[in-house]
Amino acid sequence: MISGCDPLPRRRCFSRTPPNYTKPMPSSNSLWNQPRDANILWSHYKCKDYQCLLSNQTGNKRGFFKCSDCFNLSKRGWEGPVNEPEETAEFTIDQVLALKPGEIRVGLDFGPSTGSFAALMRERNVTVATATLNLGAPFNEVIALRGLLPLYVSIGSRLPFFDGTLDIVHSSLFLDGWVGAELLQFVLFDWDRVLRPRGLLWVDRFFCKKGDVKMYGEEFERLRYRKLLWRVVPKSDKFEGEYFFSAVLEKPLRT
Repeated sequence: MISGCDPLPRRRCFSRTPPNYTKPMPSSNSLWNQPRDANILWSHYKCKDYQCLLSNQTGNKRGFFKCSDCFNLSKRGWEGPVNEPEETAEFTIDQVLALKPGEIRVGLDFGPSTGSFAALMRERNVTVATATLNLGAPFNEVIALRGLLPLYVSIGSRLPFFDGTLDIVHSSLFLDGWVGAELLQFVLFDWDRVLRPRGLLWVDRFFCKKGDVKMYGEEFERLRYRKLLWRVVPKSDKFEGEYFFSAVLEKPLRT
């Protein structure tokens, strides 16, 4: 890579600009305010304005079905009350940060998101990059317009971080029961590569069929991380026979 063996894309075309582009909002009030329509090039998407992304009448036209509420930036689900452990698979941000007081400074959020996790972490003085795809909607544009860092990478991509540099990797609602064991192994080993020693891997609400819980659990245990939080609960919102799996795992020291 340093010698120039990793080539740039072979393209000679300029990127397009939204026709009514205006300067973005200042960072002091961009985290939780709706971005301006003029700063998004809507020709790529079914929705042609931000209100369409928020509308309950447009169904899947809003974008990726797993993240239908992502574009409602006033919804702070992470800060809502958490039920008893046996009823929910969710851990709170403060609960996880309390495991490593003062040690979590930089990290990665991997999933279909418009950056709300990164925004809440910024309010706690933690810098988080958000890795996502534009799955039918302007996920990356909205993350950037909020003053956050978007990474446009797929699940099969090697993460653009050097070894042992991140304090935390968080993943939510992306790697689920559809992923094969071999692909999951490659993803987990790349996450292990970028995590520093004693860094945290936060697997948030991984869901799968009841019969696959053991298999997926064994893939995470293969890393030989220390279990700080580990929870498996039935997923009751859509189909029977599905389970949520959540865990916060600590990377060990290796010699």
